[in-house]
This record gives sequence, C-alpha cells and structure tokens, in this order.
Amino acid sequence: MTSILEEKLREAACIGDIEAVLALLSQNLDINSKNSVNGWTALHWAAKRGNSQVADILLSHGANPKIQNHKGETPGNLCSNPETLALLGEDPSQAPHDDPKFTPNYLKNPPVNGQVDIGKLRGKPDFSTMPTTTLPACLNDGNKEGFRDLVVTPGFVDLVLNVRIAGSSDPDFIEVEIPRWKLTYLNLLKICCEELEVLESQVERIRKLPNTRLRKDSDVKRLDNFQSLELVLKTPLGSDKPNNCYQSISTCKNQTILY
Repeated sequence: MTSILEEKLREAACIGDIEAVLALLSQNLDINSKNSVNGWTALHWAAKRGNSQVADILLSHGANPKIQNHKGETPGNLCSNPETLALLGEDPSQAPHDDPKFTPNYLKNPPVNGQVDIGKLRGKPDFSTMPTTTLPACLNDGNKEGFRDLVVTPGFVDLVLNVRIAGSSDPDFIEVEIPRWKLTYLNLLKICCEELEVLESQVERIRKLPNTRLRKDSDVKRLDNFQSLELVLKTPLGSDKPNNCYQSISTCKNQTILY
C-alpha cells in the first residue's frame, strides 16, 4: 500500500497537483522514495516539469535535492526552470536536460482535469472543525489504484499566531497567518517582521510565551493555533532599551495631547 501512495506522490508532483501532494505528505510517506524503473523521486518530477510551488513544498518537507536517479542525475540536473533551479540551490542558467527515455503512464495518459485520483479528498473538508478525517476505503482490484482508510491531518491549513514586540509600550498582540506547509523559522520571522513593521536584522530572537526561545524549524512546527509569540529586538549601542517601533508618546517630542 505504501508503494502505491509513493507513486501517487510522484504523479502529483509531476502533474502539479498541490492539493494531492499535501494530502499525501500528511501520510508520513518516504518523500525520497524512488520509482523502481528510473529511480526518479517526486522532487525529480517537480524539477523536470518546472513545478516551483510543488518543489518548494517537497523541499520544506525534507526532500533531498542531491538524491540521484538510476543515471546519477539530481533533480537540478533535470530542471530548466530558473525559479525551480534557484530553490534547488542550482545555477538558474543551467541548460535543459533531455527527456527521460522511460515515460510513466501518468504522462503517456495524463488525467483529463490535471488532478490525481485521491478519492473524496477533492471535497476539501473543513479541517478547522475536525482534527482528522478518514477517506472511505477504495479496494485495489488489480486494475485500479486507490486508498484504504487514509487519515488526513490538517497539514495545509493556515496556522494563526498572536505576535507582539517584547518590551513595547503597546501590550496588544496582532494575529498573523502562515500556511503550515510553509512553516519554517525564517518564514515565521519574515512574516512577523512584515506585520510588525520591523527589520529582520533588528530581531534578536523569537520567544514563545512565557519563556521558550524558538531556534529552528522543528521548534516552529510544534506551534499550536493562537500561540502567543514575542519578537525580542536587539538593544541599540549605548542604550539599555530595545529598539522598537511602538514608542510611548512621552518619549516623542512635538506631540499634541488631547484631553
């Protein structure tokens, strides 16, 4: 059964079916599994087809950009799309590669609507009201490939976080949203800085309240909805107060106060 799902993942990456890719990744598959004939992984297909968004999702879930197929080719060796090449850490000016001699069935006979058959997941259940959902059993009779009792976790819904600047005169939090599949430390830092209008270079650390420092992607991926965070800003030279964009009116000159 696992091998069927892994082939479905390669198919979804090839076609660019993002919904199917995310649903399949929630099943804890081997993201770097290879096709038995040509040794291609899902990332090989995403790179070859220039599906940058799919490649970004796969990389954020642990896909290995250096893994080789049976001919010793990495995903970057097969890619001609500059944006995808940049995601793979390759030179965007790299020349295109020849098409593979082996062509899987899902390229010979592509789906009419450009989507992988993943059962009733196409109904897009509301994951905000249920923690998990199970797809109905779909028997594999030798002619049809299907799913049996797949548990789909809410891996592609937005995570809502409460964020503020530590030590600011404004104690209020603001809410920020970030897609769970894009949940990395750097993306979290970028979004928080954009929303709070501070520079990333000003941030010393991100604190999960009350007293936990976030340091890496795995820390960030454990965050729950409506978790409260603080951006701790660096202290300017010669000052004992952090540099923040929320200054008290008492510290600013030429202000008119209305009573």
